[in-house]
Amino acid sequence: MQANLQQLMDKGALWRGGEWKNSGQNSGKNGEFGAFGKAAATDYVSTGQPLLDQALGGGWRCQRVHELQCEYAFSGELSLLAPAVIAAASAARPVFWLAPPALPYAPAIAGMLQQAGLTNPESAQHIVLTPASEADTLWAAESILHSGQAGVLLLWADSLSATAVRRLHLAAAETDAWVFVLTGIQNEEARSYATRLRVLLTPDKTHAMAANAPRGQVQWQLLKRHGGWPIRLPRQPLPRWPA
Repeated sequence: MQANLQQLMDKGALWRGGEWKNSGQNSGKNGEFGAFGKAAATDYVSTGQPLLDQALGGGWRCQRVHELQCEYAFSGELSLLAPAVIAAASAARPVFWLAPPALPYAPAIAGMLQQAGLTNPESAQHIVLTPASEADTLWAAESILHSGQAGVLLLWADSLSATAVRRLHLAAAETDAWVFVLTGIQNEEARSYATRLRVLLTPDKTHAMAANAPRGQVQWQLLKRHGGWPIRLPRQPLPRWPA
């Protein structure tokens, strides 16, 4: 029986409750410090959407891996990560972009940081890596997290195995970064994600659907969230990148 349980844990199909609790503790003494060594309240960063923040119990939590399943690329998912990017820049921590579908647009990032009140937005560190394979991407992600230097890690992948997600989960628990995996629509079999958010887009029929500029309404379906049942939130206007 013990061997069977261990096999399930190795596959990422389950984990121990005590391990979850311990991995959620902060890196400071007695759990007094949270993300980037600050007060524990910074364990969470907003998504920028109050309704989604409420459903997530406060927003995105550091030391966790959050999955965003996107029906269409650039359907407002990056705007949900903008507050985490701002938090990383404020703490002078780099943001890593692993295998993104397009190069980040530097002027838009700088404009967002300037609007957020950062005095020197051009000094923000954004590192883009385009590994040759998904195995290399996973290796790079683990190496970055083990270094302890990342503020935010964004990883794009077609799909990740349960073992790969489990490895990311363990690496994320050792750091204070916010970690996100962006992918297409996946099935609902068990994975070691803290959050599984499905982003569903209802296109505006009055405009042609363009891959680089979708329009319409978005609906967020939480397949998995900490401390709550799966939930489908009401449709919202398509969120835009802060500018």
